[in-house]
Amino acid sequence: MRRRLGGLLRRNRGKAGMTLADAAKTLDWENTRLSRVETGQYQIKAEDVSRLLRTYGITEPDTIAEVTRVIDSGHRAWWEAYADILPRTYADVIALESEAVTIRAYFPQLIPAVLQTPAYAHAIISSSPRAETQKTASALVQVRQARKEILTRTTGATVLHTVIDESALYPRAGSTSDLMRDQLLSLLDVAERENITIRIMPLDAPVHSGLTSNMTIMDFRHPWPSLALVDHTRGGVFLEEPEDVAAFAEVFDAVYEAALPVDESRDVIKKYSKGSNHG
Repeated sequence: MRRRLGGLLRRNRGKAGMTLADAAKTLDWENTRLSRVETGQYQIKAEDVSRLLRTYGITEPDTIAEVTRVIDSGHRAWWEAYADILPRTYADVIALESEAVTIRAYFPQLIPAVLQTPAYAHAIISSSPRAETQKTASALVQVRQARKEILTRTTGATVLHTVIDESALYPRAGSTSDLMRDQLLSLLDVAERENITIRIMPLDAPVHSGLTSNMTIMDFRHPWPSLALVDHTRGGVFLEEPEDVAAFAEVFDAVYEAALPVDESRDVIKKYSKGSNHG
C-alpha cells in the first residue's frame, strides 16, 4: 500500500498547489525523503501522514482515520507467507483486492481467478510453460483459493460484478468433464450470493469494446481513488489516473450491458453444467 499512499499524498499536494520543498518543510524533511514517500519507496508514520494531509487542507476526521488505518494495520497479511513465490506486483493485486469495496471484472477467455475451483485453477496454472510456475503450482492454487475470502467474509464482503464469455464455459481440450462441470456448478452456487453478479457474454454477441483486453476495476473507501488493472502472468499493470480509470469503466459498462441478464446467464451456465451447449 506504500505506492497507493504515496500517490494519494502526491495528488493532494498538487491540489493544494504546494511544491515538494514546501510540503517537506512542514515535517522538517529533505525534499528527497518526501519524494521517496510519494513514489512508495519509503515508509511514513501515521502522525506524519496526518500532518501532511492537514497541511494540504484535508481536515475531515474520517478521511484522516481511514488513511492512518492502513498505515497502523500492522497485522501480517496471509499472502506474506507466500512471498518466496509471489511476484511483488501479484502481491500488490491481492492487497488491493482485500481492501476493495467493489470489483468489476471482465476476462474474455477464463473464469475470473476469485471464482475458480481448485481443480480449474490448477489446470490453468500448471499449463504455464515456465518450469518455476509448474513447480509452485500447488502453492499458487492455494493463493488463488485464499483470495476468495473477500467475497465470503461475514462483514464487509466485496461486491463483485463480472462478465464471462460463453466460450469460457466450454471444456478445454485435455480437461476432464468433471473439472468443468464442478467449476460451472460452483459458479451457480456463488451467484446466489447477494454480493456477486455474473453475466454471460453470448457467442452471438455483436463486436464490443471489451474484446481487446481483460480488465478489473476496483473501488475503495474514501479517500482512496479507484483503479483499473490489466492482468498478466506476473501480476498486472495498474492505472490510477482518473481519466484512465474512467475509460476502463466506460468499456466495462458497455460490456456489462451487452451481456445476457443475470437470469438468462444462469440458464446458460446450467445448460453447460449438464453437458449441453447454448444452441
